Amino acid sequence: MRLIKLVIISLVVLAVIVTAFSALFPSTVIVSRAIEVSAKPAQIQKFTSDLKEWKNWMSDMQQNTVNWKGDTALIGTQTINLVSKNDTAATFNWVATGQRPYIVKIEWIALQQGVYVIHWSFEQHVKWYPWEKFQTLLNEKLLGYKMETELANLRALLLQENNK
Repeated sequence: MRLIKLVIISLVVLAVIVTAFSALFPSTVIVSRAIEVSAKPAQIQKFTSDLKEWKNWMSDMQQNTVNWKGDTALIGTQTINLVSKNDTAATFNWVATGQRPYIVKIEWIALQQGVYVIHWSFEQHVKWYPWEKFQTLLNEKLLGYKMETELANLRALLLQENNK
C-alpha cells in the first residue's frame, strides 16, 4: 500500500513539475525566414499568393499528390488555404493533423528598384498543455530548415523567370 501511495504521489509531483516547466515556454511561436531576390512584384505575388503556383517551388507539392477542394490544397495530412492577399503579402491557414493550426504569412518588401526581401513566417498559438509546449521546440529546427530550402527554390524559380 505504501508503495502504491509513493508511486501515485511521485507521478503527481512529476506532472506538476513538468507542467510548471512547460509554462516557461511561450504560447505563441513564430518561425520566420527571409531571402533577397531580384524580381518583379507581380512575379513574386504570382508564385507566393496562388497555391496552385506553389508546385513550382514547394517540394512537398512536387513529391506528394495534391488534392484540391476549391482553393484549398490537401497534401497528405496537411490542409492549406488562402485567407487573404494584397499587393505585398499573402496569408494562409495551414493545418497539419495532430497540431494546432499555423498562420502562414509571405510578404515581399522592396529594398530598392527590382530587389525585394521575401519574408515567410509560421505562427502557431498553443494551449498550456505541456506536450503542445514541448512540441513547439521542434518548430525552429524542422520548419526553419524546410523554409530555407523552399525559399532557395523560390529564388531559383524567380531568377529563371527573370532570365526568360
